[in-house]
Amino acid sequence: MDKKTTDQIHYLILKTHSLTGVIPVGAFLVLHFSINSLRTVGVWPYQISIDIINNLPFLIWIEAGFIIAPLMFHSLVGFYIYFSGRSNPFRYNYPHNWMYTLQRLSGAVVFAFLIYHLATTVVPKLWYGNTQFEAAPYLIYVMNQEFKSWDGRIIYAIGIVAATFHFSSGLWGFCISWGILIGRRAQTNAGYIFALFGLVLTVMGLSTVVEFSLHPVGVEATEPG
Repeated sequence: MDKKTTDQIHYLILKTHSLTGVIPVGAFLVLHFSINSLRTVGVWPYQISIDIINNLPFLIWIEAGFIIAPLMFHSLVGFYIYFSGRSNPFRYNYPHNWMYTLQRLSGAVVFAFLIYHLATTVVPKLWYGNTQFEAAPYLIYVMNQEFKSWDGRIIYAIGIVAATFHFSSGLWGFCISWGILIGRRAQTNAGYIFALFGLVLTVMGLSTVVEFSLHPVGVEATEPG
């Protein structure tokens, strides 16, 4: 394989990595935070939303094809970029250099948090057969137990902040690399907009943690129909 072909493949992988960070991984993050934030409205809206999702046809294939596979691809390529890239924010103290470093570090934190999150929620739910209309009571119980202690609250707070920063910063980088934002002024203004967007997502995520911590309400399984 000649160098030109290798460079083209490398370029395609990086572009795909950037795209999957927005669609579908980023879109799923926004949807996930939005659904979880329903817990601040009440237990019933949150439970109904989980029931609807867990009763979708072909759910396991939807999750595998549109969430797990793109997420794994984005994560693996992200680690490749992290270990192959060269950034030294202490030697070259520029804002873009710091953002590049924080973007890579936050991605690693999010990956570790996702392993913890999946291991304590999705894996046990599937293992014990808590699916469909039994999923909501089980997941609510798990979250209530998570947020009984400060350990769980701190772990989720770190994971949420890392995820919202990584996504909002990644959106800014995506728009630049794909030629959507051209010119210093447009990039600067968009940076403020994406920072505000990330702040809104952070508030949504942390407010859910606070609600579970202050009001650990359990629920019974709803009946089909």
